[in-house]
Amino acid sequence: MAKITTSSTRASRLRQRSLERREAERVRLRDELLAVAERLLQENGYAGFSLRQVAEATGYTPTTIYRYFDDRDALLKTVISKWFTTFAREQEAAYRSASSPRDRLMAMAAAYLRFAVEHPAVYRVMFLERMDIGLLPGGDSFEKDPGFGVLMRAVTELRDAGGTGELDPMAAAMALWVGLHGVAAMAVCSGILDGIGAERLGMLVTANTLSGLAGQ
Repeated sequence: MAKITTSSTRASRLRQRSLERREAERVRLRDELLAVAERLLQENGYAGFSLRQVAEATGYTPTTIYRYFDDRDALLKTVISKWFTTFAREQEAAYRSASSPRDRLMAMAAAYLRFAVEHPAVYRVMFLERMDIGLLPGGDSFEKDPGFGVLMRAVTELRDAGGTGELDPMAAAMALWVGLHGVAAMAVCSGILDGIGAERLGMLVTANTLSGLAGQ
């Protein structure tokens, strides 16, 4: 009986190790596909991105890719969700860097513009080429995006401190967001603004917007 038990235990360990190796390989392959997809999406943009490119770049067949991602949008969703997570993390760090609602919003505006200037290809895909791309394939409102959630938190605090007049937090947040979006688009797409110019103009737009909100 002892031999049978020992043999059974050894076989169980071997099966477990085999499962762990297969899982590690699965994770490695998925990470490789994501890394290549991320690079190609930045190089070619949303319209120029395809699963065929990922297959050619990795040497894997489309069938292999479909084992990990249901379709093109599912792969895009995973890549872009990573970018939105990074964006939200930077917005949260900016939020925590200041103590007053107004200073927090100014810091977040600066972080928003730095993100756009430092990652222009990423910003174009996230915010310019397809406005809902970060929401694929679920279809949730962008208002549920974590980065926008940080903005809503800061604006709500500003409202509670009497800094938005009678304007509700969503309208105030949208006013700030649209202003920053316009400045970032000028920097990323037209080349009219460099990083320094974008930050200066963005700070001016944000400060004027906050002053206008206070007078509502």
